Amino acid sequence: MNHYADRASTPARVLPLRLASAIWRQRARTPRCPDTPLLEGKLALVTGGNAGIGFEISRGLAQRGAEVVIAARNRTTADEAKTRIAAETKATLHVVPLDLSDLLSVAAALDALERRGRRVEILVANAGIWPQAHALSAQGHEIAFATNTLGHHALVRGALERGLLSEEARIVVLTGDIYIREQECTSDFHYEGRSGGALAYSRSKLGNLWFAAELQRRHPRLEVCCVHPGVIASNLGGPTEASGLSSFMRDKVLLDCEEGAQTPLWCATQSIQRGAYYHNTLGRITHPPGDPAADASKAAALWNRLEALAFA
Repeated sequence: MNHYADRASTPARVLPLRLASAIWRQRARTPRCPDTPLLEGKLALVTGGNAGIGFEISRGLAQRGAEVVIAARNRTTADEAKTRIAAETKATLHVVPLDLSDLLSVAAALDALERRGRRVEILVANAGIWPQAHALSAQGHEIAFATNTLGHHALVRGALERGLLSEEARIVVLTGDIYIREQECTSDFHYEGRSGGALAYSRSKLGNLWFAAELQRRHPRLEVCCVHPGVIASNLGGPTEASGLSSFMRDKVLLDCEEGAQTPLWCATQSIQRGAYYHNTLGRITHPPGDPAADASKAAALWNRLEALAFA
C-alpha cells in the first residue's frame, strides 16, 4: 500500500489536533523508503548532509548508488560524514562548504559546483537551525529566515541561473508541521529567548512551503515537493537532558535520525505529485482554505522579497 498516495487530501486540523496528530504513534506510522529504484549515474546534493537526518539522507542516497555532494557549514564533520558513508558504500562523495546564513558562502558553493561541471538531479534542502536566541546573519537578516529560507532560495535560484540543475531535477524542501503556528515569514522578526526562537523557526518553515510552491509554479518542469520528516530526537531545538521524562520521550515517542530520513528519502527517490506536501504520518496533505501554507498571494510576495534580498 502506498501510504503517501492513499492519504491524499488529508485536511489540515485546528492547531492542537494538527500538532498532536503529527506525533501520535509516529514511529509505527512512518513508512520506510523502498531500496529501489537505484540511482546510479545521478548526482544528488544534500544541504546539511553531514549530521542528523541530513547525514542519514546522504547515506540513503549513496546506498542507492547516487553520487552525493554533502554541502555543510562544518568542514570537519562533513569530511567525517563523507568518510563514514564511503566506508559503507561504493558511492562517490564530495564535500562543498556551505553556510546558508551567508549569501557570500552560497555564491562560493555555487562556484564550487560549477567547477565540477555536472548538473544536480536531486537536491534535498535539508539544513536548518532553530535559534536559541535572536541573532542576525552576515547580511543583517534574522538568522532562522536567513538560513532556512533565504539561503535555500539563493542556492536553488542560483543553481537554476547557472544551469547547475537538471531541467527536470527533483527538489525536496524540508519543512515542519510546526509552520501551522504562524502566518508570516519575514527577514526582520524580533524575539527573545528559546520560545521566540521556536516562532522564528516556525515562520521559516512556512517560508519553505511558500518558496516550494512558487518554485514549482514558476518552473513547472522541475519536480518540487515539501516534506515534514517527523518530530525527531535531534539537537535542532537545543540539547535535551537524556534522563527522566525527556529520555522516555526520545526513546518511545520521537523518531531517531535514521527513521526521520525515511520520508525525505521517499520524496527524493519515488514518484511524487509535483508541488505536494508529504507528511510522515498524515500522508500527502492538501492545504484547505485558511491554512497559511495555502496563501498563494503571500507565497508570491515572499518569492519577490527573497529575489530582492538574494540578488539585489
